[in-house]
Amino acid sequence: MKTILHLAAKMTAIALAVSLAGCSSTAKEANGDTTLVQTKKPVVLTDAPITPSEKWKLVWSDEFDGDSIDKRKWDFEENCWGGGNNEQQCYTKRESNSFVEDGKLNIVAKKGSFTGPDNPDGRTETTKTLPYTSARLRTLNKKDWKYGRFEVRAKLPQGQGTWPAIWMLPTDFVYSGWAASGEIDIMEAVNLKVQSDAPNAAAGEEESRVYGSLHYGKEWPDNAYTGQGAALPKGINPADDFHTYAIEWEEGEIRWYVDNIHFATQRQDGWYSQYEKDGTLINAEESAPFNQKFHLLLNLAVGGSWAANANNKGIDESVFPQTLAVDYVRVYRCSVDRWKGKGCASTSETDKLVKGHAVPAILAADDSYAEGPLLDIYTDALNTSLAFDSYNPVDVVSYQEIEEAGRGKVLQVTKKNGAGNIYIRAPKTDLTHWLDGGQLVFDINVESQEEGAELLVKLDSGWPASSDYTVTTPPVGTWGEVKIDIADILAGGNRFENGKANIAAITNLLVFEPLASMTFKLDNIRFEYAPK
Repeated sequence: MKTILHLAAKMTAIALAVSLAGCSSTAKEANGDTTLVQTKKPVVLTDAPITPSEKWKLVWSDEFDGDSIDKRKWDFEENCWGGGNNEQQCYTKRESNSFVEDGKLNIVAKKGSFTGPDNPDGRTETTKTLPYTSARLRTLNKKDWKYGRFEVRAKLPQGQGTWPAIWMLPTDFVYSGWAASGEIDIMEAVNLKVQSDAPNAAAGEEESRVYGSLHYGKEWPDNAYTGQGAALPKGINPADDFHTYAIEWEEGEIRWYVDNIHFATQRQDGWYSQYEKDGTLINAEESAPFNQKFHLLLNLAVGGSWAANANNKGIDESVFPQTLAVDYVRVYRCSVDRWKGKGCASTSETDKLVKGHAVPAILAADDSYAEGPLLDIYTDALNTSLAFDSYNPVDVVSYQEIEEAGRGKVLQVTKKNGAGNIYIRAPKTDLTHWLDGGQLVFDINVESQEEGAELLVKLDSGWPASSDYTVTTPPVGTWGEVKIDIADILAGGNRFENGKANIAAITNLLVFEPLASMTFKLDNIRFEYAPK
């Protein structure tokens, strides 16, 4: 996964796959779980198109008018790594997987076994054989840009297991590995024309959503993600014809467009970058990580943890071969301010301003707070070595400290149906010594809950290295004390995906995750040793 690769040259091949890996419940967006954006209502593109500013000046393009791919502009990845999230294609430079014909670039995913390097940078020490082949083209070491308008006209593939992407990665990874140095997804889609799994989708309604998103924050697995889906009106499907996908990127702001309809905006107050410098975690400057040069990538993946876990699940081999067809790629620079890219914006008042993530507090890198024999986590206030946070991709989680008669301050948590939880972030902490007789103890009062709702408590060291345990709660409306052996929480492992917390490297000390609607209060949260 990404944590083992830190050199910029290695990182370029990694981001798409792992950034979108996983579809299960987790302490936070440790893996940038884009599948969860599917539970959000997409923007329906009914607005009138906006004419881009005449102040955008074309600085680079490929119209694919020749008879072959221009290798002065594009580099080919070659590996069977599977993107780090179980994608089922090998990327090759074979003409059968990518070629120019009739003025179009064709990236073709095909059924057929292939063996190649089992790593993102093409080293041949170990190999893997996968059942599909495809192609991934990039402008790395050919051309890159800082700010501008990036426009790609394309016709997308269809069928269960298809995952086309038009996206960007930093060339130099100024703020260290993925995703602290960022990723810009201009367009992604999965499983087009399959039965839609959008909220309230009718039987027979075809999948038609496309997505634009950003990845940022810290290095995996502590990265963050925000994105927005969009749907063409009147049942138009992006697999049926060519459409134009674009972003306008200026200092502190990125905007997304389909056919010049502005549907989403993200701003620097909703993204951040934190990275280590001289062994100390620091905040990057305000507009980071989207203030450095990025290059373009075009690819068609097969399966993987997003596509294979959405819609009808898995891969329908009968739909292959499938093609991502690209009419042109065009890059523009803002002639008003080439250094910050400002002054050329094309905006709509009805676009979705995507809610981002606040910059998390940087915790002291010292786990001595947990030495024992008592670890007071929350009594009237949170331990100063820790911080509250929540995994809340679909805005269903809220929490606050309130006054409770006879108790002082308590923590109140409300979660509606949907993915989400609250967690207590920690410096990397070794809890090994708590396995012998250590207990998690807390008071809880469940104010309301959906019938049969289950509450999990977790130890987490980065998804999927998480262990969970079902809490037995007192009757609704009453306070009760819960005691759980730390060893029992750890032993439970991760019920959603193969994994288990690393007790010597806990990064989220506790996660409280209801699996259905629930409102509850917590008090006197602590670790202590069970009486002998």
